[in-house]
Amino acid sequence: MTENFYLARQAIVDNNEAILGYELLYRNSEKESNFDNPRHATSSLLVNVLNQSGLNSIVGESLAFINVDYSFLRHDFIESIPPKTFVFELSVEEDKKGRLLESVERLHNKKYVFSIDMSSLQDLQEVKVLAPYLFFVKVDISTVAKEDLKIVVRELKQFPLIVIASKLEDEETFLICQEAGFDAYQGYFFAHPKIIKDKKLNTNQITLFKLCNVLRSGISIPEMVQVFEESPNISMQLLRFINSAAFHFKNPISSIHQVITLLGRNHLVQWLMLLLYSKNFSNKVKYQDQLIVMVKQRTLIMVNLMKFIYRNSSQKEQSEAYFVGILSLMNALSGVPLRDILIEFHVDDRVQDALFDHKGFLGKLYDVAIAVEQFDTTVIDEFLDEYQVSKADFETLMLDVFKDAIEFETASTSQK
Repeated sequence: MTENFYLARQAIVDNNEAILGYELLYRNSEKESNFDNPRHATSSLLVNVLNQSGLNSIVGESLAFINVDYSFLRHDFIESIPPKTFVFELSVEEDKKGRLLESVERLHNKKYVFSIDMSSLQDLQEVKVLAPYLFFVKVDISTVAKEDLKIVVRELKQFPLIVIASKLEDEETFLICQEAGFDAYQGYFFAHPKIIKDKKLNTNQITLFKLCNVLRSGISIPEMVQVFEESPNISMQLLRFINSAAFHFKNPISSIHQVITLLGRNHLVQWLMLLLYSKNFSNKVKYQDQLIVMVKQRTLIMVNLMKFIYRNSSQKEQSEAYFVGILSLMNALSGVPLRDILIEFHVDDRVQDALFDHKGFLGKLYDVAIAVEQFDTTVIDEFLDEYQVSKADFETLMLDVFKDAIEFETASTSQK
């Protein structure tokens, strides 16, 4: 690529807890040359995504939402993109200039798909003008008064629109939006811990943590097999998990001995930890499928960055990076404080320092993983500068992460 981008994606989920699509967030990676021409920025990104990595490797079969402006709609380039490849996301502010209607109507008639962002009750007038040519409307929950939400949804539902609540960051607001009648939601409300007083880990979770502790203690393979035999429920769940499409084994795995031989001790512990997020294993929480994909992406970013920066990093060091990522959302999954969880699962001080205080190299990897989710490019810039990682290498690494995360997401949902 001649230009490198920071690219991130945020899931949009519907009332059935399925992923409706992803919004693609992007910025030119050169701090000194932010694009003066938004059309050029969008065109360059689309060329890169479509030609270099392929859209499916970033969003799978889901919809891809991307922000565009009036100048992009007026450019011939848009018609070189097959209709329905992207959802082109517009701003009400552009429409207030009276420039969008003609272009949106023309492209809608050619089967292009549009969404629009609104940020106040007063935006309804402009949205209604464009509504016949839209599929989606996004409502910015951070700026629309909560008491106006039902009015907004009721007015929009006069048209065959899918109404999305965006910038949704906590469960309380999610419940208000659900009651107001929204169809879908964008934000990390499902990843915020809802700690329940006096709640404890369940028996399955405690057993699995103890099993991981034993496996990491250096026991032999026959001893490991014996430990699994003493936990038949976990053994059965692990075999089912290993034989899912999330793995790429040609032949079914039929015994724990095979699992240990094929995966090795460290990877076995890592996959056991990921099993904690499985609906078949843990108590179900809202939007759990998105939680497991999110934690998978965090671990991929942290481990892959460690391996890239420190080519000779040990399996133990890589496992520590994995544990920070996998444990970082365990309180959101369980409703139990993370410090209580770490009473059951023994980790080094470095892992605890990273999780609680963001200290050390592991803490910095953790910060980058979160920065990717929140699209905080300042944190990413500082990390890449400190560890001398080029923008091109980081872009390639992130495209690989998205590809692996999408493959995992597809495999996980195919098990249902």
